[in-house]
Amino acid sequence: MALIVHPVEVDTREVARRVKEWFDQKGFETKAFGQDGAYLVKARKSSTLRSVIGADRAIEVGVRTADGKTRVLVCQGSWKTNVISNAAWLFVTGGINLAISGWSIVIQKDLEGYVREVLEELSASG
Repeated sequence: MALIVHPVEVDTREVARRVKEWFDQKGFETKAFGQDGAYLVKARKSSTLRSVIGADRAIEVGVRTADGKTRVLVCQGSWKTNVISNAAWLFVTGGINLAISGWSIVIQKDLEGYVREVLEELSASG
């Protein structure tokens, strides 16, 4: 989990739109939600194998403003709870799930860098 705090308020809708677009360009399945100026973008790489081995984790990005700052929370979550895939992971997969988890961390770090760029760009143009 990473909390990125930008010192000024920027357009949270635009941040969420760009984050969703970043995921879409990389072939992720995405969902986006917004309410009262706060946004949540969820993304995952979907495949039967990932579901079977319990590696269908999502990356979640929450965007909001508070106290004159823009806050972006990037974390890994579960797209959905799946008892069968969790059991399969526990008894069958071992290292495969760990490799996919490592891949998720790399993607998350790339995303965090992109979010920081977007925040800087939006605050410079505003």
